[in-house]
Amino acid sequence: MSVGAEPEAGVPAGPAGTAAAAHAWWLLGTVCLAWFLVLLDDTAAAIALPSLGRDLGLGLAGLEWVVNIYTLSFAVLTLWGGMLADRLGARPVFLAGLAAFVAFSLASGLAPTGGALIGMRAGQGAGAALMGPAALALLCTSFTGPRQGMALGVWSGVGATALAIGPLLGSVLTDAFGWRSIFILNIPLGAAMLITARTVLPRPQLPPRHGRMDIAGGAASAVGLSAVVFGLTQANTYGWTSPTLWAVLGAAVIGFTLFAVIERRTAQPLLDRALLRLPNFLAGNILGLVSLAVMCSLFFFLSLYLQFASGFSPVRAGLALLPLTLLIAVVAPVTGWLVSRVGARTFIAGGMALTAVGLLVLAGIDAGWRAWQLLPGLLITGVGIGLTTTPITTAAMGDVPPERTGVASGTLNASRMVGLSLGIAIMGAIVAAQWPGDLADSGVDPGAFTDGIALGFQVNAGIALAAAVLAVAAIRTGTRRQRQPPSATAAGTSGSPLPPPVKPPRRRSAE
Repeated sequence: MSVGAEPEAGVPAGPAGTAAAAHAWWLLGTVCLAWFLVLLDDTAAAIALPSLGRDLGLGLAGLEWVVNIYTLSFAVLTLWGGMLADRLGARPVFLAGLAAFVAFSLASGLAPTGGALIGMRAGQGAGAALMGPAALALLCTSFTGPRQGMALGVWSGVGATALAIGPLLGSVLTDAFGWRSIFILNIPLGAAMLITARTVLPRPQLPPRHGRMDIAGGAASAVGLSAVVFGLTQANTYGWTSPTLWAVLGAAVIGFTLFAVIERRTAQPLLDRALLRLPNFLAGNILGLVSLAVMCSLFFFLSLYLQFASGFSPVRAGLALLPLTLLIAVVAPVTGWLVSRVGARTFIAGGMALTAVGLLVLAGIDAGWRAWQLLPGLLITGVGIGLTTTPITTAAMGDVPPERTGVASGTLNASRMVGLSLGIAIMGAIVAAQWPGDLADSGVDPGAFTDGIALGFQVNAGIALAAAVLAVAAIRTGTRRQRQPPSATAAGTSGSPLPPPVKPPRRRSAE
C-alpha cells in the first residue's frame, strides 16, 4: 500500500494511520528540500559569477562553463539515474545522489582554481541526475489519489521557487559571506537530509531487475543530450549561422537516431517504447519542455531587464520577482490537490492560456517601467504557470507502471532540462537580433534591449498558446489508475506487509 493512500484504500485508521501520514509528509519534505537545493544551485551560482571570476581568474568562457557544465551533466546523466532507480530501487539511488551532491558541493566551495571548480560542478550535476528521477519516482509510488497530486504540486512549486529565488539568495549570500557560501550552504542541509532520508524513505518494494543493462542506449542518449544541450547553451555565443553550432546539433541528431535504432533492437531497452504509447506520456514530456522553456526565459530576462534597464541591484531584482514566485509556490500544490477531480487537461490548457495572456501584458514593457508596472503581468503569469506545472507531471506519470517510474521520471527531467536551455537560447537570439550590444557597457541606451525582451515575450506568448491547444488535443482524461505496488508497507516503517483485502464470496447468478 502506498504511504499516501486514503484510509479507505488500506491505510489503517487511528494512531497507525496518523503515523503513516506523518511519515509520508516527512518523506515529501525531504525529497522536496533536496530538489530545492538541486535547482537553487544552478541559478544562485549564476549571480555570483563576477565575484567568482575575480577570485579564481576565470574569463567569460570559463564563467559560462561554471553554469553550463552543471546543466549539461544533469541533463546527460538523468536517464542513467532513472535506469538505476528502476533497477536498484529509488531509495538507494536517491541516497547515493544526495551524498554525491553534498560531497561535490563541499569540493566546489573549497575549489582552489577555476578548472577545479568546473570539474566539481560537473560532479554536482551528476549527483543531481541521480536524485531527480529517484525523488520523483518516490513521490509517484509513495502517494496515491488526491494526495499524490498534492505531493507533486508541492514538488513543482518548490522547483519553480528555487529557480526564481536563486538569484536573490545567491546575491544575499555572496554579498554577506562570499561566493563560496553558496556551495557550503549545501553541507549542513544535505547532511541533515541524509540522516532523515535514511529513516523516512521507503525500502524498495519491487525486486531488483536483472539482465544486461542497456549501456549502448545510455551512451547514445548521452551523446544526443550532451550535444543538444551544449549546442543550445552556446547558440548565442557561436551565432545561429555558425557551422560549428550546426555541426554540434547534427551530432545531436545522430546521437538520438542511434538511440532510437538501439532501443528497437535491444531486449531490455533503456526507454521502453511502451512508455511512449501510454496515454499522455509523450504529450506530457513535450508540454514539460515547452512550459519550462517559457518559465525560465521569463525569469532570466526579467532579471536582466531589472538590473540593466531599471538599474536594480541583484537583491532588489529578486524581490521584484517574488510575486511571481510566491504565486507559483501557492497555486501549484492547490492545483495538485484538485487535478484528480478536475482533470489535467483543463488545468494545463487553462494555465498555458493564462500564461500567454500574462506574457502579452508584459510585452508592453519599456525601458521606463518600474517594478509596480510589472506586477499585473507577473500575477497573471504566476497563476498560469502554477496551474500548469503539476498537471503536466501527473499527466505524464499517471499511467506509468511502478517498475518504470525511474526511467519515466528521468525522461521527463531530461525534457525539462532541454526546455530550460532551449527557452533561454531562443529568447537570447530574439533579444540579440534587436539589440546586439553588451550588458557590460553602461553607456548604451537600454531601449533596444527592452524592445528585444518585449518581442521575446510576444513569441513566448504564442508558444504558450500553442501549448494550450496541444493540451486540449493530446491530453486524455480518465486514464489515471490507482496503482497498488505489491507487498507495500504502511508508511514504509513497519516492514510487514498489510494484509490483502478480503474479497466477498462471488454470488452465482440464478439461471
